[in-house]
Amino acid sequence: MPKIRCKSCEATLNVPEKALGKTIKCPKCSNKIKVPSGGSGGASPQQQRRKKKPVKSAAADDPFGLGNLDDYDLEDKDEQICPYCAKDIDEDDVICQSCGMNLETGQMDRREKKKRSRKGPDPSKFFAAAFPESWKFVLSEPRMAVRVGTGFTFFTTLALMCGYMGFVYVQEQMPPKVFWIMLSLLCGLSVPGLMWYLTLKIVDSTRRNDKFQSDRIQFDLFTSIAAGVRAFFWPLILIPGAPVILAGGVVYSLLFSGDLSNPAFLIVGGGLLGFALFLLPMAMVHMTARYTYKGWILWELLQILFQNLVGIIYMHLVAFVALIPALLVAVPILLVIKGDGGFESMNPFGSGVVNGITAGITTWFLNIVGMNPDPEGGMFTIIRAMLNIAAAFIVIAPIGYLSAFPAIFVMKACGLFGYYHSSTLGLVDQKREYEIATFWVRYLGHIIDNLCAPLAVFLVSSNAKLSKVAWVFTGFLVLSFIFAKVAFPGMFVLWLIYSNWMYWVVQEASEIRTTLGKDAFGLIVITEDNKQLTMKQATMKWFLRNVSDNLAGIPFLFAAIPPKKQALHDMATKTKVVWKGDR
Repeated sequence: MPKIRCKSCEATLNVPEKALGKTIKCPKCSNKIKVPSGGSGGASPQQQRRKKKPVKSAAADDPFGLGNLDDYDLEDKDEQICPYCAKDIDEDDVICQSCGMNLETGQMDRREKKKRSRKGPDPSKFFAAAFPESWKFVLSEPRMAVRVGTGFTFFTTLALMCGYMGFVYVQEQMPPKVFWIMLSLLCGLSVPGLMWYLTLKIVDSTRRNDKFQSDRIQFDLFTSIAAGVRAFFWPLILIPGAPVILAGGVVYSLLFSGDLSNPAFLIVGGGLLGFALFLLPMAMVHMTARYTYKGWILWELLQILFQNLVGIIYMHLVAFVALIPALLVAVPILLVIKGDGGFESMNPFGSGVVNGITAGITTWFLNIVGMNPDPEGGMFTIIRAMLNIAAAFIVIAPIGYLSAFPAIFVMKACGLFGYYHSSTLGLVDQKREYEIATFWVRYLGHIIDNLCAPLAVFLVSSNAKLSKVAWVFTGFLVLSFIFAKVAFPGMFVLWLIYSNWMYWVVQEASEIRTTLGKDAFGLIVITEDNKQLTMKQATMKWFLRNVSDNLAGIPFLFAAIPPKKQALHDMATKTKVVWKGDR
Protein backbone atom coordinates (compact mmCIF):
# COMPACT_ATOMS: atom_id res chain seq x y z
CA MET A 1 0.00 0.00 0.00
CA PRO A 2 1.61 3.37 -1.04
CA LYS A 3 2.45 5.98 1.60
CA ILE A 4 2.28 9.76 1.30
CA ARG A 5 2.94 12.62 3.69
CA CYS A 6 0.56 15.50 4.39
CA LYS A 7 2.44 18.79 3.95
CA SER A 8 0.15 20.57 6.41
CA CYS A 9 0.31 18.35 9.52
CA GLU A 10 3.21 16.12 8.34
CA ALA A 11 1.23 12.94 9.05
CA THR A 12 2.17 9.80 7.08
CA LEU A 13 -0.85 8.21 5.39
CA ASN A 14 -1.39 4.79 3.83
CA VAL A 15 -3.48 5.19 0.68
CA PRO A 16 -5.15 2.43 -1.36
CA GLU A 17 -4.01 1.70 -4.89
CA LYS A 18 -7.23 3.06 -6.35
CA ALA A 19 -6.43 6.54 -4.92
CA LEU A 20 -3.32 6.93 -7.09
CA GLY A 21 -3.54 10.04 -9.27
CA LYS A 22 -6.50 11.44 -7.30
CA THR A 23 -6.98 14.09 -4.57
CA ILE A 24 -7.82 12.92 -1.04
CA LYS A 25 -8.48 14.70 2.27
CA CYS A 26 -6.15 14.28 5.23
CA PRO A 27 -8.16 12.69 8.12
CA LYS A 28 -6.23 14.74 10.71
CA CYS A 29 -6.17 18.29 9.36
CA SER A 30 -8.64 18.01 6.41
CA ASN A 31 -5.98 19.36 4.04
CA LYS A 32 -6.39 18.30 0.40
CA ILE A 33 -3.51 16.10 -0.83
CA LYS A 34 -2.71 15.21 -4.43
CA VAL A 35 -1.73 11.53 -4.60
CA PRO A 36 0.85 10.94 -7.36
CA SER A 37 0.07 8.27 -9.90
CA GLY A 38 2.00 5.06 -9.69
CA GLY A 39 3.64 5.38 -13.07
CA SER A 40 4.78 8.98 -12.85
CA GLY A 41 8.33 9.72 -11.90
CA GLY A 42 11.02 7.45 -10.67
CA ALA A 43 11.82 6.24 -7.25
CA SER A 44 11.37 8.63 -4.35
CA PRO A 45 14.42 10.00 -2.55
CA GLN A 46 13.60 7.78 0.42
CA GLN A 47 13.55 4.72 -1.82
CA GLN A 48 16.78 5.79 -3.48
CA ARG A 49 18.60 6.07 -0.18
CA ARG A 50 17.17 2.75 1.03
CA LYS A 51 18.32 0.54 -1.79
CA LYS A 52 18.66 -3.08 -0.92
CA LYS A 53 22.15 -4.39 -0.36
CA PRO A 54 23.33 -6.67 -3.18
CA VAL A 55 23.42 -10.28 -2.24
CA LYS A 56 26.91 -11.59 -2.40
CA SER A 57 27.56 -14.78 -4.22
CA ALA A 58 28.91 -17.65 -2.25
CA ALA A 59 32.65 -17.52 -2.01
CA ALA A 60 34.82 -20.46 -2.74
CA ASP A 61 35.67 -20.86 0.90
CA ASP A 62 31.94 -20.58 1.89
CA PRO A 63 30.24 -23.31 -0.12
CA PHE A 64 27.11 -23.31 2.05
CA GLY A 65 26.43 -19.48 1.81
CA LEU A 66 26.49 -18.90 5.54
CA GLY A 67 27.99 -15.40 5.04
CA ASN A 68 24.63 -14.11 3.78
CA LEU A 69 22.77 -14.89 6.99
CA ASP A 70 23.46 -11.32 8.37
CA ASP A 71 24.74 -12.44 11.74
CA TYR A 72 21.84 -14.84 12.17
CA ASP A 73 19.30 -12.12 11.27
CA LEU A 74 20.10 -9.97 14.30
CA GLU A 75 19.24 -6.76 12.38
CA ASP A 76 15.52 -5.88 12.39
CA LYS A 77 14.95 -4.74 8.82
CA ASP A 78 11.32 -3.76 9.59
CA GLU A 79 12.35 -0.97 12.05
CA GLN A 80 14.17 2.23 11.09
CA ILE A 81 16.10 4.47 13.49
CA CYS A 82 17.47 8.00 13.14
CA PRO A 83 21.27 7.92 12.68
CA TYR A 84 21.54 11.17 14.72
CA CYS A 85 19.39 10.51 17.83
CA ALA A 86 18.67 6.73 17.50
CA LYS A 87 14.90 7.29 17.82
CA ASP A 88 12.42 5.21 15.83
CA ILE A 89 11.35 6.72 12.52
CA ASP A 90 8.97 5.67 9.77
CA GLU A 91 10.35 4.27 6.57
CA ASP A 92 9.18 7.30 4.57
CA ASP A 93 10.35 9.98 7.03
CA VAL A 94 12.65 12.62 5.60
CA ILE A 95 12.83 14.64 8.85
CA CYS A 96 13.25 13.01 12.26
CA GLN A 97 10.40 14.10 14.49
CA SER A 98 12.58 13.79 17.60
CA CYS A 99 15.73 15.72 16.70
CA GLY A 100 14.55 17.59 13.59
CA MET A 101 17.46 16.47 11.41
CA ASN A 102 16.96 16.05 7.67
CA LEU A 103 17.98 12.48 6.92
CA GLU A 104 18.88 13.31 3.32
CA THR A 105 20.95 16.47 3.83
CA GLY A 106 22.29 15.73 7.30
CA GLN A 107 21.29 19.22 8.51
CA MET A 108 18.58 20.60 10.75
CA ASP A 109 15.42 21.34 8.79
CA ARG A 110 14.91 25.11 8.41
CA ARG A 111 11.32 25.13 9.61
CA GLU A 112 12.10 22.74 12.44
CA LYS A 113 15.11 24.82 13.47
CA LYS A 114 12.94 27.94 13.68
CA LYS A 115 10.32 26.07 15.70
CA ARG A 116 12.88 24.65 18.15
CA SER A 117 14.63 27.99 18.65
CA ARG A 118 11.33 29.59 19.69
CA LYS A 119 11.07 30.31 23.43
CA GLY A 120 7.51 29.37 24.19
CA PRO A 121 4.51 27.79 22.47
CA ASP A 122 3.90 27.98 18.74
CA PRO A 123 1.89 31.21 18.01
CA SER A 124 0.10 29.50 15.14
CA LYS A 125 -1.70 27.22 17.63
CA PHE A 126 -3.51 30.23 19.11
CA PHE A 127 -6.01 30.32 16.25
CA ALA A 128 -7.19 26.76 16.88
CA ALA A 129 -7.20 27.13 20.68
CA ALA A 130 -8.89 30.52 21.11
CA PHE A 131 -12.52 29.48 20.79
CA PRO A 132 -12.58 25.96 22.35
CA GLU A 133 -10.31 26.74 25.31
CA SER A 134 -12.08 30.03 26.07
CA TRP A 135 -15.47 28.34 25.93
CA LYS A 136 -14.21 25.54 28.18
CA PHE A 137 -13.00 28.13 30.67
CA VAL A 138 -16.40 29.89 30.74
CA LEU A 139 -18.18 26.59 31.37
CA SER A 140 -15.80 25.82 34.23
CA GLU A 141 -16.38 29.20 35.95
CA PRO A 142 -20.18 29.78 36.09
CA ARG A 143 -20.00 31.24 39.60
CA MET A 144 -17.40 33.76 38.48
CA ALA A 145 -19.64 34.77 35.56
CA VAL A 146 -22.57 35.32 37.95
CA ARG A 147 -20.37 37.42 40.25
CA VAL A 148 -19.17 39.51 37.32
CA GLY A 149 -22.75 39.93 36.07
CA THR A 150 -23.81 41.11 39.52
CA GLY A 151 -20.95 43.61 39.54
CA PHE A 152 -21.85 44.88 36.07
CA THR A 153 -25.51 45.31 37.06
CA PHE A 154 -24.91 46.95 40.44
CA PHE A 155 -22.11 49.29 39.30
CA THR A 156 -23.98 50.37 36.15
CA THR A 157 -27.19 51.05 38.09
CA LEU A 158 -25.27 53.12 40.62
CA ALA A 159 -23.44 55.12 37.94
CA LEU A 160 -26.64 55.86 35.97
CA MET A 161 -28.50 56.92 39.11
CA CYS A 162 -25.72 59.33 40.13
CA GLY A 163 -25.50 60.65 36.59
CA TYR A 164 -29.24 61.33 36.47
CA MET A 165 -29.10 63.14 39.81
CA GLY A 166 -26.12 65.28 38.79
CA PHE A 167 -26.94 66.12 35.20
CA VAL A 168 -30.76 66.16 35.19
CA TYR A 169 -32.48 66.19 38.57
CA VAL A 170 -30.36 68.74 40.47
CA GLN A 171 -30.19 71.99 38.49
CA GLU A 172 -29.72 75.07 40.67
CA GLN A 173 -27.97 73.88 43.84
CA MET A 174 -24.35 73.79 42.77
CA PRO A 175 -22.69 71.85 45.67
CA PRO A 176 -25.10 68.89 45.42
CA LYS A 177 -24.86 68.98 41.63
CA VAL A 178 -21.04 68.81 41.72
CA PHE A 179 -21.22 66.04 44.32
CA TRP A 180 -23.51 63.86 42.20
CA ILE A 181 -21.54 64.52 39.00
CA MET A 182 -18.23 63.56 40.64
CA LEU A 183 -19.84 60.48 42.16
CA SER A 184 -21.24 59.46 38.77
CA LEU A 185 -17.80 59.81 37.16
CA LEU A 186 -16.19 57.65 39.84
CA CYS A 187 -18.92 55.01 39.65
CA GLY A 188 -18.70 55.13 35.86
CA LEU A 189 -15.10 53.96 36.12
CA SER A 190 -16.12 50.88 38.12
CA VAL A 191 -17.37 48.77 35.18
CA PRO A 192 -14.27 49.18 32.95
CA GLY A 193 -12.20 48.91 36.13
CA LEU A 194 -13.77 45.57 37.00
CA MET A 195 -13.02 44.30 33.48
CA TRP A 196 -9.45 45.65 33.68
CA TYR A 197 -8.81 44.05 37.08
CA LEU A 198 -10.25 40.64 36.20
CA THR A 199 -8.57 40.57 32.78
CA LEU A 200 -5.16 41.00 34.40
CA LYS A 201 -5.90 38.13 36.79
CA ILE A 202 -7.04 35.76 34.03
CA VAL A 203 -4.26 36.75 31.61
CA ASP A 204 -1.62 36.29 34.29
CA SER A 205 -2.78 32.80 35.27
CA THR A 206 -3.18 31.73 31.62
CA ARG A 207 0.17 33.12 30.51
CA ARG A 208 1.97 31.31 33.32
CA ASN A 209 -0.15 28.17 32.75
CA ASP A 210 -1.30 28.23 36.38
CA LYS A 211 -4.63 27.02 37.67
CA PHE A 212 -7.12 29.86 37.90
CA GLN A 213 -8.51 30.11 41.43
CA SER A 214 -11.59 32.29 41.15
CA ASP A 215 -12.49 31.90 44.83
CA ARG A 216 -9.37 33.88 45.76
CA ILE A 217 -10.28 36.84 43.55
CA GLN A 218 -12.28 39.49 45.36
CA PHE A 219 -13.46 42.70 43.73
CA ASP A 220 -15.58 45.49 45.18
CA LEU A 221 -16.60 49.00 44.18
CA PHE A 222 -13.41 50.66 45.42
CA THR A 223 -11.09 48.09 43.84
CA SER A 224 -12.95 48.47 40.56
CA ILE A 225 -12.81 52.28 40.69
CA ALA A 226 -9.05 52.17 41.36
CA ALA A 227 -8.54 49.86 38.37
CA GLY A 228 -10.88 52.06 36.33
CA VAL A 229 -8.64 55.07 36.95
CA ARG A 230 -5.77 53.11 35.39
CA ALA A 231 -7.99 52.11 32.48
CA PHE A 232 -9.00 55.75 31.95
CA PHE A 233 -5.47 57.14 31.96
CA TRP A 234 -3.90 54.30 29.96
CA PRO A 235 -4.83 55.57 26.44
CA LEU A 236 -4.00 59.16 27.46
CA ILE A 237 -0.52 58.10 28.59
CA LEU A 238 0.02 55.57 25.79
CA ILE A 239 -0.41 58.06 22.95
CA PRO A 240 1.94 61.05 23.43
CA GLY A 241 0.10 64.33 23.10
CA ALA A 242 -3.35 62.72 23.33
CA PRO A 243 -4.47 64.86 26.32
CA VAL A 244 -3.46 68.06 24.52
CA ILE A 245 -5.18 66.98 21.30
CA LEU A 246 -8.39 65.99 23.06
CA ALA A 247 -8.44 69.10 25.26
CA GLY A 248 -7.93 71.29 22.20
CA GLY A 249 -10.72 69.44 20.41
CA VAL A 250 -13.10 69.97 23.32
CA VAL A 251 -12.35 73.70 23.49
CA TYR A 252 -12.67 74.11 19.71
CA SER A 253 -15.96 72.19 19.60
CA LEU A 254 -17.49 74.14 22.48
CA LEU A 255 -16.44 77.50 21.01
CA PHE A 256 -17.51 76.89 17.42
CA SER A 257 -20.17 74.18 17.65
CA GLY A 258 -21.60 74.71 21.10
CA ASP A 259 -21.35 70.99 21.92
CA LEU A 260 -19.05 68.00 21.43
CA SER A 261 -20.77 66.73 18.28
CA ASN A 262 -18.19 68.38 16.00
CA PRO A 263 -17.34 65.77 13.31
CA ALA A 264 -13.62 66.59 13.30
CA PHE A 265 -13.40 66.14 17.08
CA LEU A 266 -15.33 62.87 16.97
CA ILE A 267 -13.14 61.51 14.18
CA VAL A 268 -9.85 62.46 15.85
CA GLY A 269 -10.94 61.39 19.33
CA GLY A 270 -12.48 58.15 18.09
CA GLY A 271 -9.41 57.41 16.00
CA LEU A 272 -7.02 57.83 18.94
CA LEU A 273 -9.19 55.72 21.23
CA GLY A 274 -9.74 53.07 18.57
CA PHE A 275 -6.01 52.74 17.88
CA ALA A 276 -5.29 52.41 21.60
CA LEU A 277 -7.98 49.71 21.95
CA PHE A 278 -6.45 47.87 18.99
CA LEU A 279 -3.17 47.61 20.91
CA LEU A 280 -4.91 46.69 24.18
CA PRO A 281 -4.38 42.88 23.99
CA MET A 282 -0.61 43.33 23.80
CA ALA A 283 -0.65 45.93 26.58
CA MET A 284 -2.70 43.74 28.92
CA VAL A 285 -0.24 40.86 28.53
CA HIS A 286 2.71 43.17 29.26
CA MET A 287 0.98 44.42 32.39
CA THR A 288 1.15 40.91 33.83
CA ALA A 289 4.94 40.77 33.44
CA ARG A 290 7.29 41.68 36.29
CA TYR A 291 8.18 44.91 34.47
CA THR A 292 5.03 46.44 33.01
CA TYR A 293 6.43 49.54 31.34
CA LYS A 294 6.07 48.23 27.77
CA GLY A 295 2.30 48.10 28.19
CA TRP A 296 2.25 51.89 28.69
CA ILE A 297 4.69 52.97 25.97
CA LEU A 298 3.50 53.29 22.38
CA TRP A 299 6.98 52.91 20.86
CA GLU A 300 7.56 49.61 22.66
CA LEU A 301 4.24 48.21 21.42
CA LEU A 302 4.82 49.40 17.86
CA GLN A 303 8.13 47.52 17.72
CA ILE A 304 6.36 44.20 18.26
CA LEU A 305 3.10 45.04 16.48
CA PHE A 306 3.84 43.41 13.11
CA GLN A 307 5.12 40.20 14.70
CA ASN A 308 1.77 39.81 16.45
CA LEU A 309 -0.52 41.60 13.99
CA VAL A 310 -2.41 38.53 12.78
CA GLY A 311 -2.97 37.35 16.34
CA ILE A 312 -4.27 40.77 17.41
CA ILE A 313 -6.71 40.94 14.50
CA TYR A 314 -7.95 37.45 15.31
CA MET A 315 -8.24 38.41 18.98
CA HIS A 316 -10.54 41.32 18.10
CA LEU A 317 -12.54 39.05 15.78
CA VAL A 318 -13.03 36.62 18.67
CA ALA A 319 -14.17 39.48 20.92
CA PHE A 320 -16.64 40.76 18.33
CA VAL A 321 -18.20 37.33 17.76
CA ALA A 322 -18.40 36.65 21.50
CA LEU A 323 -20.21 39.93 22.23
CA ILE A 324 -22.87 39.51 19.51
CA PRO A 325 -25.40 37.71 21.81
CA ALA A 326 -25.13 40.45 24.44
CA LEU A 327 -25.62 43.13 21.78
CA LEU A 328 -28.68 41.34 20.41
CA VAL A 329 -30.27 41.59 23.86
CA ALA A 330 -28.98 45.05 24.88
CA VAL A 331 -29.98 46.98 21.74
CA PRO A 332 -33.72 46.08 21.78
CA ILE A 333 -33.97 46.76 25.53
CA LEU A 334 -32.37 50.19 25.18
CA LEU A 335 -34.52 51.08 22.19
CA VAL A 336 -37.67 50.13 24.11
CA ILE A 337 -36.88 52.29 27.15
CA LYS A 338 -35.69 55.10 24.88
CA GLY A 339 -39.14 55.46 23.36
CA ASP A 340 -39.52 58.78 21.55
CA GLY A 341 -36.84 60.49 23.62
CA GLY A 342 -33.24 61.28 22.83
CA PHE A 343 -30.03 59.45 23.64
CA GLU A 344 -30.26 60.43 27.32
CA SER A 345 -33.56 58.51 27.55
CA MET A 346 -31.61 55.25 27.40
CA ASN A 347 -30.82 55.91 31.05
CA PRO A 348 -33.64 54.09 32.91
CA PHE A 349 -33.77 56.91 35.47
CA GLY A 350 -34.41 59.47 32.72
CA SER A 351 -36.55 57.29 30.47
CA GLY A 352 -40.08 58.53 29.86
CA VAL A 353 -41.25 54.94 29.40
CA VAL A 354 -39.82 53.74 32.73
CA ASN A 355 -40.93 56.86 34.61
CA GLY A 356 -44.44 56.53 33.22
CA ILE A 357 -44.71 52.95 34.45
CA THR A 358 -43.32 53.73 37.93
CA ALA A 359 -45.58 56.80 38.24
CA GLY A 360 -48.62 54.70 37.36
CA ILE A 361 -47.71 52.03 39.92
CA THR A 362 -47.13 54.69 42.58
CA THR A 363 -50.51 56.33 41.90
CA TRP A 364 -52.26 52.94 42.01
CA PHE A 365 -50.61 52.03 45.31
CA LEU A 366 -51.43 55.35 47.01
CA ASN A 367 -55.05 55.09 45.90
CA ILE A 368 -55.29 51.63 47.44
CA VAL A 369 -53.95 52.77 50.82
CA GLY A 370 -56.17 55.86 50.75
CA MET A 371 -53.42 58.49 50.39
CA ASN A 372 -53.31 61.48 48.09
CA PRO A 373 -51.41 60.54 44.88
CA ASP A 374 -49.97 64.02 44.38
CA PRO A 375 -46.88 63.83 42.12
CA GLU A 376 -45.37 66.72 44.10
CA GLY A 377 -45.92 65.03 47.46
CA GLY A 378 -43.10 63.60 49.53
CA MET A 379 -44.57 60.08 49.80
CA PHE A 380 -45.15 59.93 46.04
CA THR A 381 -41.52 60.98 45.40
CA ILE A 382 -40.08 58.41 47.84
CA ILE A 383 -42.12 55.50 46.49
CA ARG A 384 -41.46 56.44 42.90
CA ALA A 385 -37.70 56.79 43.54
CA MET A 386 -37.58 53.29 45.04
CA LEU A 387 -39.54 51.90 42.08
CA ASN A 388 -37.18 53.68 39.65
CA ILE A 389 -34.18 52.02 41.27
CA ALA A 390 -35.89 48.61 41.08
CA ALA A 391 -36.93 49.25 37.46
CA ALA A 392 -33.38 50.29 36.51
CA PHE A 393 -32.02 47.11 38.06
CA ILE A 394 -34.60 45.03 36.16
CA VAL A 395 -33.69 46.73 32.87
CA ILE A 396 -29.92 46.49 33.35
CA ALA A 397 -29.77 42.98 34.87
CA PRO A 398 -30.36 41.02 31.61
CA ILE A 399 -27.69 43.06 29.86
CA GLY A 400 -25.25 42.84 32.76
CA TYR A 401 -25.54 39.10 33.38
CA LEU A 402 -25.57 38.20 29.70
CA SER A 403 -22.52 40.39 29.08
CA ALA A 404 -20.56 38.70 31.86
CA PHE A 405 -20.19 35.37 30.04
CA PRO A 406 -18.75 36.76 26.77
CA ALA A 407 -16.61 39.18 28.80
CA ILE A 408 -14.97 36.26 30.62
CA PHE A 409 -14.68 34.47 27.27
CA VAL A 410 -12.76 37.42 25.81
CA MET A 411 -10.56 37.71 28.92
CA LYS A 412 -9.53 34.08 28.57
CA ALA A 413 -8.89 34.55 24.85
CA CYS A 414 -6.63 37.47 25.70
CA GLY A 415 -4.76 35.23 28.14
CA LEU A 416 -4.36 32.58 25.43
CA PHE A 417 -3.06 35.27 23.09
CA GLY A 418 -0.40 36.11 25.67
CA TYR A 419 0.45 32.45 26.27
CA TYR A 420 0.89 31.46 22.63
CA HIS A 421 2.63 34.72 21.66
CA SER A 422 4.98 34.85 24.64
CA SER A 423 7.95 34.32 22.30
CA THR A 424 7.08 37.34 20.13
CA LEU A 425 5.77 39.84 22.69
CA GLY A 426 9.15 40.57 24.28
CA LEU A 427 7.90 40.28 27.86
CA VAL A 428 10.33 41.59 30.48
CA ASP A 429 10.45 39.47 33.65
CA GLN A 430 14.03 40.24 34.66
CA LYS A 431 16.38 43.23 34.71
CA ARG A 432 20.04 43.51 35.64
CA GLU A 433 20.80 45.55 38.73
CA TYR A 434 21.71 49.17 37.93
CA GLU A 435 21.01 48.75 34.21
CA ILE A 436 20.58 52.18 32.57
CA ALA A 437 16.90 53.09 32.12
CA THR A 438 15.68 53.90 28.61
CA PHE A 439 14.17 57.19 27.52
CA TRP A 440 10.54 56.10 27.21
CA VAL A 441 10.26 54.46 30.62
CA ARG A 442 11.78 57.61 32.16
CA TYR A 443 9.29 59.72 30.24
CA LEU A 444 6.47 57.52 31.54
CA GLY A 445 7.63 57.83 35.14
CA HIS A 446 8.05 61.60 34.71
CA ILE A 447 4.40 61.98 33.64
CA ILE A 448 3.16 60.09 36.69
CA ASP A 449 5.45 62.10 39.00
CA ASN A 450 4.11 65.40 37.64
CA LEU A 451 0.58 64.21 38.38
CA CYS A 452 1.49 63.14 41.92
CA ALA A 453 3.72 66.10 42.87
CA PRO A 454 0.88 68.46 43.99
CA LEU A 455 -0.20 65.80 46.48
CA ALA A 456 3.22 65.55 48.11
CA VAL A 457 1.88 66.56 51.53
CA PHE A 458 -0.23 63.37 51.52
CA LEU A 459 2.17 61.05 49.69
CA VAL A 460 5.67 61.79 51.03
CA SER A 461 6.47 60.54 54.52
CA SER A 462 10.12 59.46 54.32
CA ASN A 463 11.25 62.60 56.25
CA ALA A 464 9.08 63.33 59.30
CA LYS A 465 10.42 66.85 59.95
CA LEU A 466 9.92 68.08 56.40
CA SER A 467 6.46 66.46 56.31
CA LYS A 468 5.48 68.49 59.40
CA VAL A 469 6.67 71.66 57.67
CA ALA A 470 4.47 70.78 54.70
CA TRP A 471 1.43 70.41 56.95
CA VAL A 472 2.20 73.79 58.57
CA PHE A 473 2.32 75.34 55.09
CA THR A 474 -1.00 73.69 54.27
CA GLY A 475 -2.55 75.06 57.46
CA PHE A 476 -1.42 78.61 56.65
CA LEU A 477 -2.76 78.18 53.12
CA VAL A 478 -6.21 77.26 54.44
CA LEU A 479 -6.18 80.13 56.95
CA SER A 480 -5.18 82.65 54.27
CA PHE A 481 -8.03 81.45 52.07
CA ILE A 482 -10.53 81.93 54.90
CA PHE A 483 -9.30 85.10 56.61
CA ALA A 484 -6.89 86.84 54.20
CA LYS A 485 -7.81 86.23 50.62
CA VAL A 486 -5.36 88.91 49.49
CA ALA A 487 -2.44 86.82 50.75
CA PHE A 488 -3.81 83.56 49.38
CA PRO A 489 -2.22 83.73 45.85
CA GLY A 490 1.27 84.30 47.24
CA MET A 491 0.77 81.66 49.90
CA PHE A 492 -0.45 79.22 47.29
CA VAL A 493 2.68 79.76 45.16
CA LEU A 494 4.95 79.14 48.17
CA TRP A 495 2.99 76.02 49.12
CA LEU A 496 3.17 74.71 45.54
CA ILE A 497 6.95 75.27 45.32
CA TYR A 498 7.59 73.58 48.65
CA SER A 499 5.34 70.63 47.83
CA ASN A 500 7.07 70.13 44.49
CA TRP A 501 10.53 70.37 46.11
CA MET A 502 9.57 67.92 48.85
CA TYR A 503 8.12 65.43 46.37
CA TRP A 504 11.27 65.21 44.24
CA VAL A 505 14.12 65.99 46.60
CA VAL A 506 13.05 64.23 49.80
CA GLN A 507 12.24 60.99 47.99
CA GLU A 508 15.30 60.88 45.72
CA ALA A 509 17.69 61.74 48.59
CA SER A 510 16.13 59.19 50.96
CA GLU A 511 16.96 55.52 51.33
CA ILE A 512 14.27 54.57 48.80
CA ARG A 513 16.19 56.59 46.13
CA THR A 514 13.14 56.99 43.92
CA THR A 515 9.84 58.76 43.41
CA LEU A 516 6.39 57.20 43.18
CA GLY A 517 6.33 57.38 39.38
CA LYS A 518 9.75 55.80 38.98
CA ASP A 519 9.11 53.19 41.65
CA ALA A 520 5.97 52.06 39.84
CA PHE A 521 8.22 50.75 37.05
CA GLY A 522 11.24 49.68 39.11
CA LEU A 523 13.53 52.71 38.61
CA ILE A 524 15.84 54.42 41.11
CA VAL A 525 18.10 57.49 41.04
CA ILE A 526 21.75 57.13 42.10
CA THR A 527 25.05 58.91 41.56
CA GLU A 528 27.45 57.89 38.81
CA ASP A 529 29.39 55.81 41.36
CA ASN A 530 26.17 54.00 42.45
CA LYS A 531 25.66 55.86 45.72
CA GLN A 532 22.66 57.59 47.29
CA LEU A 533 22.06 61.26 46.40
CA THR A 534 22.68 63.98 48.94
CA MET A 535 20.06 66.67 49.63
CA LYS A 536 22.28 69.17 47.82
CA GLN A 537 22.53 66.99 44.69
CA ALA A 538 18.80 66.24 44.73
CA THR A 539 17.93 69.94 45.14
CA MET A 540 20.17 70.94 42.20
CA LYS A 541 18.68 68.14 40.13
CA TRP A 542 15.16 69.34 41.03
CA PHE A 543 15.95 72.94 40.04
CA LEU A 544 17.49 71.96 36.68
CA ARG A 545 14.60 69.58 35.99
CA ASN A 546 12.12 72.44 36.38
CA VAL A 547 14.22 74.56 34.04
CA SER A 548 14.09 71.68 31.52
CA ASP A 549 10.31 71.42 31.86
CA ASN A 550 9.93 75.16 31.25
CA LEU A 551 11.99 74.75 28.07
CA ALA A 552 9.34 72.35 26.68
CA GLY A 553 11.37 69.38 27.93
CA ILE A 554 13.98 69.73 25.17
CA PRO A 555 17.00 69.14 27.52
CA PHE A 556 15.30 65.95 28.66
CA LEU A 557 15.65 64.53 25.12
CA PHE A 558 19.34 63.91 25.82
CA ALA A 559 18.18 60.91 27.87
CA ALA A 560 17.53 59.14 24.55
CA ILE A 561 21.20 59.31 23.51
CA PRO A 562 23.23 56.18 24.34
CA PRO A 563 25.28 54.90 25.99
CA LYS A 564 24.74 56.76 29.29
CA LYS A 565 21.26 58.09 28.40
CA GLN A 566 21.56 61.06 30.73
CA ALA A 567 19.44 64.19 30.50
CA LEU A 568 21.18 67.53 31.01
CA HIS A 569 20.16 67.71 34.67
CA ASP A 570 21.64 64.22 35.13
CA MET A 571 24.95 65.29 33.59
CA ALA A 572 25.16 68.47 35.66
CA THR A 573 24.57 66.63 38.95
CA LYS A 574 26.52 63.48 37.97
CA THR A 575 23.53 61.22 38.57
CA LYS A 576 21.76 58.53 36.57
CA VAL A 577 18.40 56.77 36.48
CA VAL A 578 18.74 52.98 36.51
CA TRP A 579 16.69 49.86 37.05
CA LYS A 580 16.58 48.59 40.60
CA GLY A 581 17.00 45.17 39.03
CA ASP A 582 16.87 41.59 40.26
CA ARG A 583 19.75 40.39 42.36
